[in-house]
Formats: sequence, C-alpha cells, structure tokens
Amino acid sequence: MLSRIVTKAPQITDASYNWGGWYVGGHAGGVWGRSDVNSAFVNGTTPIANQQAFASSSTQFNPAGFNGGGQIGYNHQVDRWLFGVEVDASYTGLRQARSVTAPFPVGGTSFTATTATSADWSVTLRPRVGYTVDRTLFYLTGGLALTELNLSSSYVDTAGQSERTDFSKTAVGWVAGAGIEHAFTRNWSAKVEYLYTDFGKQKAASPLLTGAGTANGLVAHDVNLNTNTVRGGLNYHFGGPSVARY
Repeated sequence: MLSRIVTKAPQITDASYNWGGWYVGGHAGGVWGRSDVNSAFVNGTTPIANQQAFASSSTQFNPAGFNGGGQIGYNHQVDRWLFGVEVDASYTGLRQARSVTAPFPVGGTSFTATTATSADWSVTLRPRVGYTVDRTLFYLTGGLALTELNLSSSYVDTAGQSERTDFSKTAVGWVAGAGIEHAFTRNWSAKVEYLYTDFGKQKAASPLLTGAGTANGLVAHDVNLNTNTVRGGLNYHFGGPSVARY
C-alpha cells in the first residue's frame, strides 16, 4: 500500500497593495466655523447698566470659506493596520465683520462698536491610525493645529470716548477627524476627510480714551475660533517594503 505523503501548504503572500512609505499630495474643500468676540469695560467709571449694554453687543461670527493646500506624510503598515503621521498647510480665508449701534440706558448717549475677525491659513500635525481593506483605508486622525487669528475692534460713543484694538496672534489648538482613502493605481490615491479644529481663546485690551485723550479704564476683548472642514485630496505614494499577510 502506498503511504500518504502530507505536505504543509506554503505561506501565501498577498502583496496586492502596500500603503507603507512616503507620500505627498494636495487637498481642496470647504471650511466653516464659529468665532465669538466678547468685549467689556474694565476699571472705568462707566455705569453698570451701560457696561451691561456694551457687553450685550458682543458678536458671534459664523465665517465660511474655501480650504485648499498640500500635505506630506509617512505610513507604516502592519498587516491590515496602518500607523502614520501627516503635516498639511491650508489656505482658509475665514473673515467676517459687523458693526452695532445702540443707545446706553444711562446718560442719554449711544455707542457704535465695529468688530472684524479673520484667519487666512492653518497648519496641522496629525498622527493617523487606520485599517486597510486592500486598496481602501479607513482612518482616524488628530493632533496639533496652528493658525493666525486676527482681531480688529473699534468703539466710539456720543460722549466723545473711543477705543481701538488690532492684534494678530498665532493660535495653538487641537484637531481631530476621520477619513476614507482609496488607491486607484499603485501610486495614486484619493481621499475624503472631515476635521474639527479648536484654536482656543485669545485676549487683548486697550485704553478707553476720553475726548481730552486721557484714559477712562480699559476695553477688554477675547476671541475664539472653532472650525469644521470637509475636503477631498489626492496623494502620490512613493511606495515602501512589501507587506506579507498569512
């Protein structure tokens, strides 16, 4: 009787697609957000009722704009799991302005407050963790976010007092989001992602000047910015070592 020979099946390597390695690309989409500007009299002689009237004129902006720029990143793939990091720089073009004129409840005077905010660019540094299904990648991402937050504010009243504040500060915040990326050739992939960003709060103050040029306390301001971004992107992958799956 012939003996049966049993052999172990060879290991199978599925190298259909490898997400590992460096990549560069571009992105475009839309961005919208919320920016609250709060202003208040500090250490002056303004009646409390008038202070409250001025504080109630504080502005909530809802700017929206185009988001576009470029990114560079690196992926490391372990079986179906992907671990990477990405840096991107974007134009945002978020800007809005508003003017409010209202009477003071005490003294028979009125005031006009004009406020404008803008943020023209953003930069993020984000680790990415994802799961691959052959040529499709599902990922979560989050990390550091930077922008230049600009505030321009002026105040004038019919009693002859005035104030003006202009500042531009680099705001450091955080970003988190998720996306889907699909490789349609060996080197090219397309993605869609959503990012939420919180740039925190910035503060400034300027003297409230009387008609004679003397200070009557301060006007304090604080401004924040939160944004939502939905965008598509295109990446070119330089490739990496093959990945074996068993």
